[in-house]
Amino acid sequence: MIRIISTGLAMLVLALPTTSLGQQVSDGVAEGRAMVKAGREELVRSELQLTAEEEAAFWPIFMEYQAISSSIMDRYTALLTDFVDRWERSDMSNEYAADLLDKYFGIKQELLTVQKHYVPKFKAVLPALKVAQFFQIENKIRAEIDSQLAIAIPLIDST
Repeated sequence: MIRIISTGLAMLVLALPTTSLGQQVSDGVAEGRAMVKAGREELVRSELQLTAEEEAAFWPIFMEYQAISSSIMDRYTALLTDFVDRWERSDMSNEYAADLLDKYFGIKQELLTVQKHYVPKFKAVLPALKVAQFFQIENKIRAEIDSQLAIAIPLIDST
């Protein structure tokens, strides 16, 4: 399921030939994120096997967590789109690269901070094993998406 979701994202990124690569990335990521959101919820439901009581407590926290994570990922999408637009225009500089690195690692750190913040909230309503499994699912989804984006996003030419 994870591979299907992320492969769909990569296909959307790569299958939009009538626009610039930056617009393809932006459109593809937006459509892919909608697919991932639906697939993520389905995957979490099937894998966690929550009791009715656990479900009642878990899903509101999950939705809050996803809303915050999604707003961070909006910035990641904008960062990728901007990078690809600049790459297409050959508009790279050391200053831009330094800013790109700062923003990229800031986004990754913010996602990690959100995850760490939500661990105790999830542990308050689920056994630790299920919380660990939930974050494994989240990390597998993100890793697969990142690997697909790595294929689609061009490398900086440092020459």
